[in-house]
Amino acid sequence: MCGFVGIVGLDGSRPDLPPSVFDAMTDAAADRGPDGRGAFRRGPVWFGHRRLAIRGRTAGGWGSGVFEGVQPWVEGGPRGVAVVFNGEIYNDVELRDDLSAAGLDFATRCDTEVIPAAYRRWGDDCLHRFDGMFAVGLYDFAARRLLLARDRFGIKPLFYAVVGDALVFASGLPSLLRHPGVSKRPDVAAVSHYLTTLRPTLGPRTLYADIKTLQPGERLIADRGGVRVERWYEFPQAPADNDLTLDEAADRLRAELADAVKLRLRSDVPVGMFQSGGVDSGVVATLAAEEHGAALPAGCAVGSGAGDDLDAATRTANFLNADLRHASVDAEGYWETWTGLVARTAQPLATPTDVLLHRLAAAMRPDVGVVLGGEGADELLLGYAAVAGGAADYDRLNLIAADVSGLERSAERVFLRSLRASLGRDDLESLRSPVDHYFAANSLIPREGVVGWLREGLPGRDGVADAVTAEYASYFPAGRRTSRGYAELLHRVNLETLLGRLDRATMAAGLEARVPFCSHRVVEAMAAVPGDLKLRVDPGEATPYLAAPHLDGRGSLEGKRVVRRLAGRLLPAGLAGRPKASFPTPVAGWLAGEWAERAGDAVRRGPVVRELFGEETAGALADHLPSLGMRAWPVVNLALWDAA
Repeated sequence: MCGFVGIVGLDGSRPDLPPSVFDAMTDAAADRGPDGRGAFRRGPVWFGHRRLAIRGRTAGGWGSGVFEGVQPWVEGGPRGVAVVFNGEIYNDVELRDDLSAAGLDFATRCDTEVIPAAYRRWGDDCLHRFDGMFAVGLYDFAARRLLLARDRFGIKPLFYAVVGDALVFASGLPSLLRHPGVSKRPDVAAVSHYLTTLRPTLGPRTLYADIKTLQPGERLIADRGGVRVERWYEFPQAPADNDLTLDEAADRLRAELADAVKLRLRSDVPVGMFQSGGVDSGVVATLAAEEHGAALPAGCAVGSGAGDDLDAATRTANFLNADLRHASVDAEGYWETWTGLVARTAQPLATPTDVLLHRLAAAMRPDVGVVLGGEGADELLLGYAAVAGGAADYDRLNLIAADVSGLERSAERVFLRSLRASLGRDDLESLRSPVDHYFAANSLIPREGVVGWLREGLPGRDGVADAVTAEYASYFPAGRRTSRGYAELLHRVNLETLLGRLDRATMAAGLEARVPFCSHRVVEAMAAVPGDLKLRVDPGEATPYLAAPHLDGRGSLEGKRVVRRLAGRLLPAGLAGRPKASFPTPVAGWLAGEWAERAGDAVRRGPVVRELFGEETAGALADHLPSLGMRAWPVVNLALWDAA
């Protein structure tokens, strides 16, 4: 687990940059890699690396400062390869055995060394052999070829920019922003999308117009043929196994998840557990305790004054006989950490829990170097029931319009009233596509409202709506079931944001987070599970044709059924049946109370807020922040970001 930066001359020329600037770019990743520093320069290649040593520690173990696999990794002489790598290849032991049998030699036990060996053996197809989380930069001097690759689900970040005749890449935005050719100019469409969804990327676009991101499962190749980006991993498309029972699906999940946990316990440093009171982390913690032979040390975070799930986390810890610590934060401490994280990561936060994750990571870091978490279960197995259920709402709306819904007229009227109320709008006729419905149901701030805030004459303003719509429309091509599009959107787009905030919050504390539910083997095993085993309306619901948000509010929309069935076998009944939980915060109250004045001042002064919205709109937003509720969250983040 590390941070890296690279510059490659696309025309074969030596990168022209003062060494002090490149050093600053490398050291901007110091949070991600506090244990060591390295650099390599040859011909058109300049790589820098900051090390967080999790695997390949030698004599002395945890805290010894003696490591194998120092990066950049360079081998094979002038026509060899150079590698920088962030993440973990969990199956490196098995790969090393396969490669050794093919005649390749190894000097270390570190997973880094496996990457160039696998590349020499299998070329770009080596990516399919890796079971892990990774962002990789590899330069092949013989072929004069750069390969950048990101893991299947976007657990590890990878950003890049083309600056003149050079391609600059890094595992974090702060490194790229220290290059004099990369500006901080905002991408208007990406910023608007963030205000609507809290997602800091829009496809390959970031909040910075000059910087792109490799999306999950993508690779970038730069060679004599130019620069191209292609997808190397596709979301699994397995047909549903309609003969599968819920118990059989839970058996399948347990087998694959247990294997994923086992691999993710491989570490040369102590491993702990992020333990909320929810079933996802509870299942992971139980399987980890079974494999490890004892419960992992665990941590839970809470915001002071908020209703929290510390009690449920404590009950889970007591059930497993785990040592549980907790991190709490008051309004002042939260604000300080919030502004600090925005400055250190060079982007606004995604969710209010980012701060709690970071505080918990910092509290656990002295005793563990790795934590496991339950992220990914909601996206994989439809834990966001109201969101996933929106697919059925959209389909039913169209069936009613075509007069083929199969419902009584009275039931149709009840559904339409329910849908209008849940969306807060009467003009259902305007929902012409699944994208329209998705944003109507799931926007924090409506798309139309954000575009309306943008000042007249702002370059790019007129293309914002089309850019956002086009990106989301790619999940709903002609002939695809709406439910399939929703499921893939959740797992690709929503999950990337969730994993990105986990990465930033933990790596800012020098802690590695691992997510067993994001094992590709788990994902592929669950792809064949029928939709009704993941999400269904309670058979006892008297009005099953209500809109999904209303069904969810009544407790009648049952999501993540497979996980809950497995949790029922592993955890006490009171924990296994617990509603979805997270690390809660009282941010809405603080925005309207203790923070109101300073948050308003930040919005009034924010240069990007004023540039995009104009002084009058910025002032109006600042004046009305206390009445905006959680809609104030992205607005204040935007103001803090452009001050960072």
